[in-house]
Amino acid sequence: MNENHGMKITISTLALISLWIVIVPIYSFGYQTALRMRFFCSILCMIYIISHFNSDLLKKTWFIWIYAGITLISSVHNYGIWGISAIMNDFLHPFSVLAIFIIPLIVTEASGINKVAKVFLRCSYVYFIPTMATVILAGRVDAGWYEPYFVGNKFLLTYYFLVMFCSWGIIHIEEIQNTVKAKVKVVAFCVVGIVFSGYLYCTTGVVCYLTVLILMLVIPIRKILEKPLSIAISIVLSGALPLGMTAILSIPRVNALLLAINETATMNARVRIYEILMSIITQKYWLGYGYNTLIVKERLYSNAQNGMLHIIVQFGMLGAATLVLLCYIATRNRYKRNKDVVEWCEFWLFALIVAGIIEITFGVFFYVFLALINCATNAKEERRDEDAIY
Repeated sequence: MNENHGMKITISTLALISLWIVIVPIYSFGYQTALRMRFFCSILCMIYIISHFNSDLLKKTWFIWIYAGITLISSVHNYGIWGISAIMNDFLHPFSVLAIFIIPLIVTEASGINKVAKVFLRCSYVYFIPTMATVILAGRVDAGWYEPYFVGNKFLLTYYFLVMFCSWGIIHIEEIQNTVKAKVKVVAFCVVGIVFSGYLYCTTGVVCYLTVLILMLVIPIRKILEKPLSIAISIVLSGALPLGMTAILSIPRVNALLLAINETATMNARVRIYEILMSIITQKYWLGYGYNTLIVKERLYSNAQNGMLHIIVQFGMLGAATLVLLCYIATRNRYKRNKDVVEWCEFWLFALIVAGIIEITFGVFFYVFLALINCATNAKEERRDEDAIY
């Protein structure tokens, strides 16, 4: 594929750059500054969405508005509407969800999904040098609550690289599908990612890259995951699996594997965390505790250690149910158009679903991969000038 390196700076380009900052803010100036940066850019994104809003767009995105609305209701119910902090907690998540799904869809329909991928990739390139500089200066920091790197902590660093490589793959999807050289590049990247994640003590990163490798190399597994309900079912199972963690850990081979990678104590601790989480969830079953709640950290000095359970803690069973609905509607027809791009994005989405069994991966980066699948499904098959603005 011949890539056009020129790109006009237009309103849609600026909207995608603002969206990038919502997804990957700069943490070098502190967590609160990053939060304010995200909130300000999310407002800019909403202005762009409102300026392009019409009935046709609503028909294509109604399920996204429902999920965003439930999360807004949950946060308002818990935080109220008085004070800057409450307003940010109320609106940051729903604004982010709407921006992540709708802005790429608007741009894709006008200029193709490659336009979205190009802007994301170039933003990630701008971040790359300062990110690696902070990794070298800070070294290994085995603490998920601390943001020592340009893009945050070791988990956010992993997700940043996943989005960067997914964007690269969308642009070069023909080479990946048709040439051995490109496939070798993908495998090499995953191997480097595994080593780098191991260096950072980031088990989540190792799981993500291993999942992508397995999906690329083991075709029968890919065939199973092509079913219309596979993504929605996988998300539900990832949340249900921890409830049976005690029985799983008692399996001799599983126990031996955990001993080999020195993760036995970690997994046993998580069993206890899941037990306490259930008591937390039952106290606010339907609407949860609101976005960015500290209830789990206050009770456990940790996070929920599971993607779906984290969603339930924040937004209750209503939030979790609408997220599953969103995932189903966004992906049910995903192989009718642009199959290669959809399958590529699906690798990275499933990586976060698998990692979501042991970590809170169902956040903005999860939405990004889901949104890219939704864009590819809605994009036209024929080639268009990715840099034209309509």
